[in-house]
Amino acid sequence: MLQIIGWAAMAAGLISGSVAYTAIRNPNSALRQGWPATAIELVMMTVLLGGGRWLGRQGRRNRTQAMEPLDALPDSEKIVLFLRAFADDDGFAAVQEGPSKGPWAATMDTEEEQLALAVAPFGTMVALGKPSDTLPQVGANRHYASDEDWKAQVLAGLDRAGLILLACGPGRSLRWEVEQVVSRNRPEELVLISVRDTEQYESFRAATRDLFPKGLPPHPDDPVSFTEPPHSHIQAAIWFDADWTPHLTVLGQDDPEVHVHKLVKYSAWVKTAFPLAIWPVYQRAGLAVPGLPAAPRARPWTVNVSVALTALFVGSLQASFIPMDGDEQMTGLLLVTLPFTMMLYGTWRGAWVAVQLLKGLGGILCFAFLLIASLSFDYGLPNPLLAVPLLALCAGVLLLFRRDVGEWVASRAWKASHDSEVSER
Repeated sequence: MLQIIGWAAMAAGLISGSVAYTAIRNPNSALRQGWPATAIELVMMTVLLGGGRWLGRQGRRNRTQAMEPLDALPDSEKIVLFLRAFADDDGFAAVQEGPSKGPWAATMDTEEEQLALAVAPFGTMVALGKPSDTLPQVGANRHYASDEDWKAQVLAGLDRAGLILLACGPGRSLRWEVEQVVSRNRPEELVLISVRDTEQYESFRAATRDLFPKGLPPHPDDPVSFTEPPHSHIQAAIWFDADWTPHLTVLGQDDPEVHVHKLVKYSAWVKTAFPLAIWPVYQRAGLAVPGLPAAPRARPWTVNVSVALTALFVGSLQASFIPMDGDEQMTGLLLVTLPFTMMLYGTWRGAWVAVQLLKGLGGILCFAFLLIASLSFDYGLPNPLLAVPLLALCAGVLLLFRRDVGEWVASRAWKASHDSEVSER
């Protein structure tokens, strides 16, 4: 019920925001309804969107059940053990900001839910619950152990886990967990998570420097990155070689072998950026890295068809410039035909920027065409000579949203230093 009410509240918030946005963009409309009414609509949008997301999250918490003890789990069940200081639970339970400074454009999943999805190839993420919880947090499946039994449950989880995630935080209990993890000498199955801020990581690094055989690296002040990451609780990941050599990667940081910026999504930052920060861990385990195919793939037929259909639209544009004089023809060529031709060539080559531009610009043109067509039935259908190329453009753009196209473009995120590229047909 809470989830249903939450969705209804967010729908009402979107409507209120749309009305306010229309009033702001149209001063005459805003003047007619009054600026106080517009301000109230904006406040309602904020309250309804924020409250709706909170209600939805509370609904998911109410539907989450506590799990059985970790030592009772079957040996065949694959799990990821999630260790952290309880003080960080609020941070993991937060919803990240969207790309436009606010949570509205981002996924509704909490950072812990995104983390659980990111490591799902290794198994189900499990953790011990905070004793004072009135409801379980969503993300990892939680078992609530007693003060006398929690250490035994951690040891049972360590014995069964194929991957161990440990958030760098404060507390003597977390230090004991680090001691147990290191004593098992399975560095390739351990991933540390730097959370909250650099100060917390450096404090954890100083407190545990005597436990890790080769220590931990300092947090970089200015990592090389092509993206400005949104604010999130999870900052970086540290993975280890077989001899305990550590590697620290900030989420969204450029990688010597992977064009990370082509694969991360701001709306689901942790879910997409975390696997890319530890992609060698997936490869060592023989698992596919979420969002990153194992090797470059051949160009799918859908790309060739999409380029051909869109080229029909570009050709019709070029033909429309023929009756114009020389200057107008040159202007049309430089401002319209040439950019589209470059996008088509880049799309055929699998250039990430070209594909995104063609999908975005083509989608806008298709939407505008369909909107105009839907409003023009009373005046007759549009000119068929114009409608056919526009329909071809719409079909070509839709093909670019197919899964095989996305996987092909994603596979080209590997840099030249990786495996030799698959020859293209």
